[in-house]
Amino acid sequence: MAFAGRLRPRLPEKQEGIGILLPPAAATFTAEGSTGRQELRSAMIAMREVRAIYHQGVYAVAATFRQLYEMIEVEDERVHRLVAAATAAHLHKIERLTGRIARLEEELAVKARQVHRLELTAKELKKELKEARAQTRQARERHLAHLMKDSQNSSMPPSQDRHKPRRSLRERSGRKPGGQVGHPGTTLGFVEKPDRLVTHTPADCYLCGSTLGGSEVARTERRQVHDLPPPKIVVTEHQAQTKVCRRCGAKNKAEFPAGVKAPVQYGEGVRSVAAYLLGYQLLPYDRCAEAMADLIGCSISPGTLAALLKGCAGELTGPELVIKEGLRQAKVIGVDETGLRVAKRQDWVHVSATGKLTLLVHDRRRGQPAISGIDILPRYEGVCVHDGFSSYDQYERCRHAQCNAHLLRELNYVIETSKPRWAAGMKELLLEIKAAVEDARQGGREKLPPRLKGAFLRRYDAEIEEAKRLYGALRKKGRAKKPRAAESPIRAAGRKLACRLEAKREEILLFMHDLTVPFDNNQSERDLRMLKVKQKVSGCFRTEEGAAEFCRMRSYISTMKKQGHSVMETIRSVFAGKVLVPTLRC
Repeated sequence: MAFAGRLRPRLPEKQEGIGILLPPAAATFTAEGSTGRQELRSAMIAMREVRAIYHQGVYAVAATFRQLYEMIEVEDERVHRLVAAATAAHLHKIERLTGRIARLEEELAVKARQVHRLELTAKELKKELKEARAQTRQARERHLAHLMKDSQNSSMPPSQDRHKPRRSLRERSGRKPGGQVGHPGTTLGFVEKPDRLVTHTPADCYLCGSTLGGSEVARTERRQVHDLPPPKIVVTEHQAQTKVCRRCGAKNKAEFPAGVKAPVQYGEGVRSVAAYLLGYQLLPYDRCAEAMADLIGCSISPGTLAALLKGCAGELTGPELVIKEGLRQAKVIGVDETGLRVAKRQDWVHVSATGKLTLLVHDRRRGQPAISGIDILPRYEGVCVHDGFSSYDQYERCRHAQCNAHLLRELNYVIETSKPRWAAGMKELLLEIKAAVEDARQGGREKLPPRLKGAFLRRYDAEIEEAKRLYGALRKKGRAKKPRAAESPIRAAGRKLACRLEAKREEILLFMHDLTVPFDNNQSERDLRMLKVKQKVSGCFRTEEGAAEFCRMRSYISTMKKQGHSVMETIRSVFAGKVLVPTLRC
């Protein structure tokens, strides 16, 4: 057994002989004292050693094989342990890597969800940004469109015009400025019977100094001065006497005049001047009191002026009913409305007017309930001229005519902002029709020639077709089934105007078919203008009653002035108890 200590795993040597090949399990092991692991594929025992063991006997061979198998079992067990340890280590690493992979996959899923949410947020933000940009662009366009509006191209009042040169809507007439050739002119003329005659006589000769007392008058030159006497209040005292009848002893007291009701009062002259300054010249109460003190030396309080105006308006209910009836019978009337500040809120004043009649009515409402309350349009069967306010279209007993001055202003706005050909052509056409109608009126004709009207109508339709080619199909009245794509305010203004020109063609051109219908509604607007002046001067009305009284008084003054009466004499007739009633001429 001496060879046992010399057993070493080794590679096959290049030598002749026959060896014993050990089992594979014993091919790899680590010897005691080795510096590292060695991997062997085979091990051999030299043939001479086998022979030596063989010659020792069967027991020696068996012991050798037993020893070899024990070594193989030990090595096999050790290998199994190494494999198990390596397998456990690898499994641990695999488990650790698997856990890490699971955690990474979970983190990746979280990141994916976050990325998805961020993508959705980014998409929403892009959409919001796009909408915000569109809204900003539309707001900028609306602001620009608003800045380009003024009283010359829209319904904006002149008081809201910005600081820029105003453009007149009037066209050049070709005439020179100033008085025209053949104009009669007016001047201050001589009065045949002057109120006062003052004679100026020379006393001495300017050449020799002789007295001229007995000399004859060779020539008289006249010059007249029209002036006012110094203002002075005339106080008239009325005394009503009481007498006792000698026959029966009864006491008989004389009656005071109808207007003399208080111990001390202002006469009809003072009250007429005050009402004239308040109702016609539109002075505030304080300035009216100051003016009367300066002009006629009469100190009157604002409270007395308010009571005076209220009493004057109370006497005008009868003339107001006459004006209403005259308007109902008129062939053509103009109606309009404007805002009025009353008691810190926005109220409305409605006007109905002709060339001879004016009616102003205050109401807190603007629309159909207020218009029906005036009780003119619900019963009216003539032609009603207005600016296209939708509430007027509800009254179908009368015919409607559009105010073309409003259309010209809107056409000016479209021309200035976008310069479409159809708008310029439509403006030129309306002015041509207006000139033709004025020529026909001056010539005493009752209507235009049919051929001329046909030419105007064809041109009108051609301009509408041009607008359709620019804007597409014009939107009809009513709600569209599909929403129209967003368009700029400037383009929308042109399209809406073209739509109205198409829909209201008969109302717009009614002045061409009926020469009694005016081209515009300037009469009503002129009657409303003084209300805006009153508001500009005084600011507002404190009460509804004050606004209603002023409107009634202004209606009466305007009507009587249209019918040729003096405003001062008209007001004086009210305080004298002999109210002048307007006629029903329309």
